[in-house]
Amino acid sequence: AAILRQQAHLSKLHRKQIELERRLGLIVYPVLTLPNEIVSRIFVNCLPDHGRVCPLQSTAPLLVAQICRCWRAIALETCQLW
Repeated sequence: AAILRQQAHLSKLHRKQIELERRLGLIVYPVLTLPNEIVSRIFVNCLPDHGRVCPLQSTAPLLVAQICRCWRAIALETCQLW
């Protein structure tokens, strides 16, 4: 009986997970609706003021490129970052 209760509980949790994943997929992130040119300009404005330096993993160009595929593509196409 305890196993059946645990299986029922697990099944309920699985259904809840599926519903939450569905709802998460419906969320529209406003920053992703900005035109690529605006996002690119924002990235350039994140650069340090002290001239051109070799990008380290902790610097703006590489950080923004790690957020999502969309931002990575924009960052790679923005010559001023490199």
